[in-house]
Parts: sequence; C-alpha cells; structure tokens
Amino acid sequence: MSNEFKKLAVFGLIISLLTSTYVSFLGTIVRQGFGTENFVYNWLSLVPKAYLAVLPFVLITGPLVRRFVDWLFVKISSNKS
Repeated sequence: MSNEFKKLAVFGLIISLLTSTYVSFLGTIVRQGFGTENFVYNWLSLVPKAYLAVLPFVLITGPLVRRFVDWLFVKISSNKS
C-alpha cells in the first residue's frame, strides 16, 4: 500500500468524522432546537450513524473529485500558456 493511498484513506476518515459531526449537530438543532434537554446526548448519538453513511461516500467521491480538480487545473494552466 503506497503512502499516497494511506494519506488519502486517513484524510477520508477524518473528513468523514468532521462532516458527520457537523451534519448531526445541524440536524439535532433543526429537530429539537439548540440547548434543549438531552441536546448533547441526542447529537452525539447521531454521529456514528451519520459517520457510517458519510464514510463510503467520501472514500468513493474523494479520489474522483481530486482527479477532477487536478484535471481542471491542468486545463486552466494549459489555456494560460
């Protein structure tokens, strides 16, 4: 396994955790309001469920988006020359 692949996998794991934490936070605010009873418990109990939904999406789309951005910047650079 190459270092580049390992870096991409760790990036995917971390960004999925941060994204699922944030989305769960927003969903809990919308559903029950901020600072209500059991807010923190309800929010944190949603994080693992969201993580399991977000992780495969990020691991699949992350490399595709990276390739697209690389291609886009090559295209832009070649048009400037």
